[in-house]
Parts: sequence; C-alpha cells; structure tokens
Amino acid sequence: MIMTLEAATGSKKCGKKDPPAVLISHPTGNQNVRNAVRSLSENGMLQEFWTTLAWDPHSSWNRLVPEGLRTQLARRAFPEAPRERVKRVPWREVIRLGARPRVLKSLLCSGERPFSIIGMYRHFDSKVARRLKVTHANGVYCYEGGALETFREARRRAIKTIYELPSSYWYWTRKLLSEEAERNPEFANLLPILADSAGHLEWKDEELRLADFVFAPSEHVRRTLEGVVPDEKVRVISYGAPSIRTRKPAPRNPNRALSILFVGALIQRKGISYVLEAVNLLGSRAELTLVGTRFRANRRVDEACQHWRWFETLPHGRVLDVMTESDVLVLPSLCEAFGLVVTEALACGLPVIVTPNVGASDLIRDGWEGYVVPVRSAEAIASRLDTLDRDRELLAEMSIRAQATATERSWASYRTKWASALRESL
Repeated sequence: MIMTLEAATGSKKCGKKDPPAVLISHPTGNQNVRNAVRSLSENGMLQEFWTTLAWDPHSSWNRLVPEGLRTQLARRAFPEAPRERVKRVPWREVIRLGARPRVLKSLLCSGERPFSIIGMYRHFDSKVARRLKVTHANGVYCYEGGALETFREARRRAIKTIYELPSSYWYWTRKLLSEEAERNPEFANLLPILADSAGHLEWKDEELRLADFVFAPSEHVRRTLEGVVPDEKVRVISYGAPSIRTRKPAPRNPNRALSILFVGALIQRKGISYVLEAVNLLGSRAELTLVGTRFRANRRVDEACQHWRWFETLPHGRVLDVMTESDVLVLPSLCEAFGLVVTEALACGLPVIVTPNVGASDLIRDGWEGYVVPVRSAEAIASRLDTLDRDRELLAEMSIRAQATATERSWASYRTKWASALRESL
C-alpha cells in the first residue's frame, strides 16, 4: 500500500486546522498596532496589513530625501510584517502631513474635511472594505474610527469582526470632560474632544454595534463600556513594555531638586493643570520637564513652557533618554485608555504617579513601583512627590521595582496573550 503524504502526516485526518487568516488595518501604526501585526505574523495568521504610509528604509528613494524627512518616514516603516503583505492607502495622509502653511492646513485638514484625521480615516476604511470583496479572510481586526465600512462589508460576508478600542468610551469621556470644563474653566480650551460632531460619535457607536468582540487595553476601558457593550464581548489585554534601559546613576546630592517628567499632549484630558499645580506646591524642591505639543494658547501652560524645560517633540529614543535622566513620571489623566508612556517609564526605571483613570494603573501597585492617586487632586500628587523627594532610598527601590514589572509585562508577553485571545474570538 502506498501511503500519501497527507495520510503520513495525519494533519487533515487528525483534525488539525490551518491558522485563521486575519486582515488587520490601522492608518498610522502605533506600538500596540505594530505588536499585533507582529503577533499575527509570528503565528501564521497575517493575511494582510493595511495602513496609509509604509516606508522602505532600504529603497533607493531613502537616500534621496533630506535627513529630517528621512527620520520622519522611518517611523512609518513596518518590519513587523512581510513586505508583500503590507498594503497602502497613502495620498490623503501625505497631503494631511504636508499641508503648509497654517491657512492651507485649516482649509484642508480641519474638522471632518477630506484631509483631516477623520476624513483620512474614513477614506482609508472604505478602501479596506472594498478589499474584502476579493480576499478570503476569516476575520478583520480594526481600530476605533476606521472600522465602520470594513465591518459592514465583513458582516455581509460572514467574516468575524474584531474591534480594538484604544480609548475610553466617548460618551463617558464627553460627560467627564464637560464636567471638567465647568469645574476648571481656565483650562477648558484644552479639551478638544468636546468639539466632535454628533455624526462622528454615531459612527463610533455603529462600529461597536457591528463588532463581534471588542479588545480593550485596560479594565478602565471595560468600565467605561458598561451598559453599552455586553461584558462577555470584551477582551482586556494590557499593552506591553519595551526592553529595559540602563539608568544613569542619580546624583548623590540629597539637596538636588526632584526631577519630574510629564510626557504627552499639553491638554487637560491628561491632567496638565494638576501637574503644574502639584509642582508649584513643591516650590524650589522640584524641577519639571514637559515633553509634548501645545494644543492651543493657554496662559498657564504657555508660562510653564517658558519657565520649565519644554520639548514640543522629540524622537522616541530621545524621550526614553529623558526618562532615564528623570526621577518620576507624572501622568494624572482624567481619562486615558492605557498610556504607553507609563510602561516606557517603567522600562527606564522611572516610578510613576497615575490616576485610576489611566488604564496602565492596572500594572501599578500603589507604593511599590509608583502611586495611584485620586483624579483631579494636585494635593495628592504633591504629597507623593514630597515623599519621594524626602526619601531618596525609597525612590531608588521603586526604580528597581519598576523595571522588574516592565520585564514581566513585555511586548512579547502581550503578543502571546493577544494571539490566544484572538484565536478564541475567531
């Protein structure tokens, strides 16, 4: 009897299934997206990855562009996926990024105009949806604001729809920030989410309704979805931390000011007013570094940028360098789905102070690798900073614990948990 290869391996007769084929899409590709794509590739599940710009740093064009532009484009390289599986929808994003001067940018890219972030996301989504008519995916994995047309087409074709919500639910957020605008009017102009249109919010709600499962990065996001999405449809997978970085030895002078770091857009959603107030309460015992763009003119924020060390933007590697030079990261957000800067800080040996509304607080044991303080409490932030300033041995111990936690919560660990949850969902 001649035994066929199929019979010899027994793969089909033993019921072994091929891995599911997943089409994943995101216009820009953040660290969580990159690790999801890499996980799909590592597990043989990546059918296609759709994005806007995907730069090839090895192309002949790379040598011809100016160095500054080359650095920006390098951020849009995707070595996590085989080149033949990366699909692009570039032109609206190219125009959005290149629109200059400010008048032209406002004309083309503001609100929901064609070359705005929202307009670009919708156009991108329509292109991905069209692809489903000719491809054979078992599932589509899409992100907030760029999933509606794709999910509609997937539902017509009985393809599983998986949605990642990397932000707090919009209604919960809008209600909280509306209260904040009344409570703290001096910073009300730094709450951009209040300008979202009813149509855009309904778009997001329909995406949630069409999702078979919702992946969230934190228990905080799950809580904001209570009564909106059935709990059994929600999968919580915390984002990971980068590789551990060596810290520079802290100066031994016990009288030196405590080096405090804030990384993120200088907006009230991230609690910028509470950072500034807490630092002021410590007086000369604290020095502050701000890394982030100013949303619009605000007297208090503008004064802080002039008084303290401020970087509007830095390459990612330089941000990590600043973390290794600092004593503590403060991120007292009113709502933050996760906060990747928190895990980056932990990897740099930087204790953190966060609120329960920062999703990464799931990883923080109060008093161990940092502190979890009440929302909207500059006094609580200042109290914890005072403790760290007076007890530098505790600060050093927290630094060691922070890196231990980052090691346990690596991106490799995230990819394993994420792939397992995705298989179960498909």
